[in-house]
Parts: sequence; C-alpha cells; structure tokens
Amino acid sequence: MAGRKVWAFAAVVLLLAGCGGGGGGGGGRLSKAEYQRKMQAEAQRLTSALQSANLATATSLKDFAAKIGSVKADIQKAADAVDALNPPEDADADTQRIADTLHRFAAIVGQIEDAAAKGNLASVRRFVAQLQNEGRAAQPAVQDLKQKGYDVGQFSG
Repeated sequence: MAGRKVWAFAAVVLLLAGCGGGGGGGGGRLSKAEYQRKMQAEAQRLTSALQSANLATATSLKDFAAKIGSVKADIQKAADAVDALNPPEDADADTQRIADTLHRFAAIVGQIEDAAAKGNLASVRRFVAQLQNEGRAAQPAVQDLKQKGYDVGQFSG
C-alpha cells in the first residue's frame, strides 16, 4: 500500500532529521558538559517518544493521524526545551537554528495530522516532503556543533 510507505517514511524522517536547540533563557550560560547532557537527554526523550508512537504500523490514515498527534506534542515540548537552553556562546546560533527547526517540525506534523484525519494522502505526502526538507536544512547546524566538539546525541542523525 502506497500510504503505508508514506507513513514509514514520515517516521524515518522524524527520527533521523537533525534538529536541536535555541539560545533563550536567563541566567548564566551552560557549560559544555551541561549543554551536551541536556541536548542528549532531550534528543533521547524525543527519539523514545517517536519510536513508541510506532507510526509505521498505522493501518489507515485516521490511525496515522491519531498516532502522529502525540508526536506533535512531543516535538513541541522538545522545541520549547531546547529553545529555553542558554548554551555556550559558540553553540548559541546553531542551537537556535535547531530549536527553530523543531518548532517548524511541530507545525508541519500538525498539518500532516490534519491531512491524515481528513483522508488526504496527497497532502500527507506533500507535508512529509516539507518535513524532509526541514531535516536537511537543520543538518548544517548539527554538523557545525559536531565540528566544534559537541555531542548532541540523536539530534546528529
């Protein structure tokens, strides 16, 4: 079934898309170790939530809509958590790009949820393609962090 392939692809895109955090929050900047620990924990929490949603097992568009709805909330929580970090100065811009990407991911996942609930497979496919593009757009920030010696966990794809 073509729809099943789209759902599996959406799950893979969500799991592998390199995204991560922003430079908000008050107080002092996090140390490199604190920052890495928080980013890794957030990435692991998000990865676990995405895996437990088991999107690839959806048997219909309505089932897929229900499963992806919980994912949207998890992505938004991750985006907010990363956005609230006060990373080391050299990680600030990359972290913000990652947080912004996560916020866009949450919005696109909401569009996927709505399209799936309406049974609109063509729109689901279009939004999944947008999700894939967002994942690619975030990769330079993740790679830059990696080149600077940061280990941000699963956000690195």
